[in-house]
Amino acid sequence: MGDEPIDENAMIYPVTRQPRRQESKVARVGYARSSSVRGGLIVLAVIAGFALGLIVLTIGPKLVSAWQESRWLRRAGTNLKQENFSAANEAARKALEINRDSLSACEILAETTEKQNRAETVGWRAQIARLRPRDSASQLNLASAALRFGQLDVARKALESVPKENRESTSYHVVAGWLARAQGDEASQERHFAAALEKEPHNETYQYNL
Repeated sequence: MGDEPIDENAMIYPVTRQPRRQESKVARVGYARSSSVRGGLIVLAVIAGFALGLIVLTIGPKLVSAWQESRWLRRAGTNLKQENFSAANEAARKALEINRDSLSACEILAETTEKQNRAETVGWRAQIARLRPRDSASQLNLASAALRFGQLDVARKALESVPKENRESTSYHVVAGWLARAQGDEASQERHFAAALEKEPHNETYQYNL
């Protein structure tokens, strides 16, 4: 019996299940990683959406307001060039309703009211001077408008607001001379117009006011 040949086809080999368990474990790990990546992407998408919404809510209204202000200013400028002062005034006021510190709107309103010879121009020149406190031209324009409509206190304060380093200009001396004349201060009037004439010796207006 010990010498009988062995039938290899009849032999039963044990089935090894370990590789399948390893494959299942690898699959679970891969799935977990994939789920983690998807979860991270979802979180990033939510954060990005929130940030975008916040930007739109914050910047969006400002962009719309800026566009509306620009549109009204263009309309006001066009009407001003056409000397349609009432329409220019109305459009500039619309721009101010959007941006109460609109320098361009104040400048248009100052010019339109000045051309219409309205005392309201002093108020608009004051607004411009407020928005540009260190600008000498704005202060001198305010002083000139105030003198034109007899508002001497406003003119005096505007001249006092001109930086000291800019008080030797011809424009400053001329406006200061007009203020001195309005106040009956002949000595100051002569001094300022003499200084202006020194810078522009052929100006007959300055000679006349000496």
